[in-house]
Amino acid sequence: MSASRPLATLAAGALVLALSACGLSDDGAAADTPGEQVLRIALADPEASLSVQDYTTSSFTVLDQVFEPLVRYTADGGFAPALAESFEVGDDGLTMTFGLREGVTFTDGTPFDAEVARTDLLRWVEDPDNSFLGLTGVTESIEATDAGTITWRLSQPYHSALNELALTRPVRFTSPAAAGEPVGTGPYQVESLDEQQIVLVRNDDWWGGTPTLDRVEFAVIPDAAARVAALQAGEVDVIGGEYTAPLALEEAAALEQTDGVEVLTTDSTTNLLLTVNADTGNPALADPAVRRAMDLAVDRPGIAEGLFEGRATAATTVFPANVPYGPEPEPAVAADPAAAGELLEQAGWTGDGVRSKDGVPLELDLVLDPGLLPQATSLSQAVADQLGEVGIGVTITPLDSTAYGTTVSARDFDLRFYSTYGAPYDPYSTLTANFRSAQEGHLFASSELDAQVPAALAAPDEESRQAAFDAIWTTLAEQTAAVPLVQLPRQWAVRDTVEGFELGATEYDLPLSDVTVSG
Repeated sequence: MSASRPLATLAAGALVLALSACGLSDDGAAADTPGEQVLRIALADPEASLSVQDYTTSSFTVLDQVFEPLVRYTADGGFAPALAESFEVGDDGLTMTFGLREGVTFTDGTPFDAEVARTDLLRWVEDPDNSFLGLTGVTESIEATDAGTITWRLSQPYHSALNELALTRPVRFTSPAAAGEPVGTGPYQVESLDEQQIVLVRNDDWWGGTPTLDRVEFAVIPDAAARVAALQAGEVDVIGGEYTAPLALEEAAALEQTDGVEVLTTDSTTNLLLTVNADTGNPALADPAVRRAMDLAVDRPGIAEGLFEGRATAATTVFPANVPYGPEPEPAVAADPAAAGELLEQAGWTGDGVRSKDGVPLELDLVLDPGLLPQATSLSQAVADQLGEVGIGVTITPLDSTAYGTTVSARDFDLRFYSTYGAPYDPYSTLTANFRSAQEGHLFASSELDAQVPAALAAPDEESRQAAFDAIWTTLAEQTAAVPLVQLPRQWAVRDTVEGFELGATEYDLPLSDVTVSG
């Protein structure tokens, strides 16, 4: 979507798209049973299936209604009971004991017990595709001690174990009788799924009590402007969420002026980065001076205030300060192109226009999928212009989602934008998945990080753990493992007919069991 496209007035074609995508009539009347409680949420992309057992489904907020974990991550960085009514980590950090909630059944009637839980846990722990999760490498055994107890033994302490058990995929539980169908224990169950919408209906037997909504309908509306129009027209009740239907900052600003709509904004736990392919990209990126010069050349405050209209915060570290054991915040300073140019000169990168060294031009390819970030196109141009000022040439290559995924998997690029995972993954999972040489597809790796990341994850106490993470933050900064750009807010827009809507503790959760809709 163009950042300059009017939001309050939308072309008729886009409005028709919004209506048809929601499965609504031309006059906006919904085909609801009188008295039913129905919540309509916009979804940016269709889903061919709903599964927490692999990585084919990205609609985390849909999955969160159907599938449940042992424990849930809380806003204060702690954990709350879910399918595990109690949980305890032994003093030596080598044993975890989970007391399972009694009387829980999957929505197909299959009981949830320790043996079912054990089998499902081993399913993902033993899968090599999940090797970025630390539990896969330190699990010695998982036992069903009795019908209601799981005992999990580790080969070494692993502090982020509960974080991983709170994830949406691949760790949540599916009925062993489901035969590939999306059957969980959550407050809602899947009634239908197609390219236009996903319909969930209430699970009257949910262990947490009877949900207030009869149905939750996720309407697929790929066009961002059409989503805004649908919300303004009352055809959907909710839009937003990084993994649901991203709300651009300028769209949020417009919706704040819309009667009957409330915009909910809070700090995220993710940073947007410009990452460098120092392994297989332009050989220049293996030069620390080039990476450091890029960091000096980027005007973070200008991007945050200008491009993101002051709704984003300039990021100065790879991870934001509000993740557990996060780095100390540093003041954001304007770009210093003179210092960047001097650094490049000293490193032998010289010449007018695009610099070169030993016959290698400092020309970099920035690949992007415009659909991943509403400001991707304008951000890429801003970054290219700022790097160009210091003699680093940047070619911008926009790709569709399929081509982008193929290019990234083949590591056939120099630069790309990337967001850290945020809670409950961070800092653990982003580090293990992206900053170790042993992990395929990593963002950046070095011998120092290869030693420091495992040490931090195995640290036995709070003091040593913080010290270990501080060492990682220092290495990431000194080696310019990535160029931090901005910390984006979490944003959702909700019609005032919706009551009880609250943001989850993470962008992957959306509590809906107590929501009501009036009017």
